[in-house]
Amino acid sequence: MSDCGNVKKVFVPVPEKEKSTISPVASGFGVTDIAAEKIRHFCSVDSKSFEDYGLLVKVVKDGCSGNSYTMDLALVSEARDRGDKIFQHANGAFAIVDKISYFFVIGSQLDYVESLLMSGFQIQNPNVKKSCSCGSSFAV
Repeated sequence: MSDCGNVKKVFVPVPEKEKSTISPVASGFGVTDIAAEKIRHFCSVDSKSFEDYGLLVKVVKDGCSGNSYTMDLALVSEARDRGDKIFQHANGAFAIVDKISYFFVIGSQLDYVESLLMSGFQIQNPNVKKSCSCGSSFAV
């Protein structure tokens, strides 16, 4: 049994039949329609303009497999100043990937999953070689 440290995130695996419905991302970082809508929704809930804020995705050293994701709303202008990668969905929502984390998530897709047990953002990352038994951390 491994120790997952202070990992507090919960990720739900995507069933094989649903994986085929997610369009592949050749390069960069994709955002599904529902994820883009949820980014706009969470900006609204926090009284932040979706034109100025986006969802910042970072890969941090954490968990028993070595890495995990953190996500939070961040200013697009500050992300530009830091040199982060910025992706804009057709609905105007922004997904921001920390410039160092980008190398871990190239070709990934951000989605939003709702189930009876949980809901939240999820990243389908083709670069993951192994993941923790609790599903909260990964290695590339």
